[in-house]
Amino acid sequence: MHRRCRFLAFKRRKGFTQIEVAVSVVLVSVLLIASLNSIAASRRSHYAESARVMGGTLAENLMAEIYNLPLREPSCDCGFGPETGEAGSSRQLLNDIDDYSGLVDSPPKRRNGIELDGFAGWSRSVTIQKIPSNDWSLTSTSYQGAYRIIVAVKRGETTICSLVGYRTDALTVSPSLNSL
Repeated sequence: MHRRCRFLAFKRRKGFTQIEVAVSVVLVSVLLIASLNSIAASRRSHYAESARVMGGTLAENLMAEIYNLPLREPSCDCGFGPETGEAGSSRQLLNDIDDYSGLVDSPPKRRNGIELDGFAGWSRSVTIQKIPSNDWSLTSTSYQGAYRIIVAVKRGETTICSLVGYRTDALTVSPSLNSL
């Protein structure tokens, strides 16, 4: 009878054993780590998308600025790139599209030279290529009626996006944004 009482007492014990507690702690830890990894991935994705949107906006603003200028130098056929006296800390002196060739804007600035807030570590660069007006896949060493305009935006060493547009004597083609 004495053995039976001890057995019944063991059966009636309430609570968790150390093994059950250890298994519960492991399960909760695994779930917590999985949820934190999920949150971190979501934040990285949001951050990358935010950078793409801001980069696209920077590229579009500079492209619009370039498109608002005449295709060629208004006063003469002075060659390609900025003419004497047009280079400086402000883009206000640039008066035609080819003047923007080789421009590096780091950090990004307004046309008057004032830095844009919140873009430290960002940069914009412009490439202007002469292209034949009948085949836009080629480049040319001489002006043949059209330009390919490429605005690239970087954050640090990472290219965020590039915007490509075309401009001819007769036609302006809307730029296309390539997010990377």
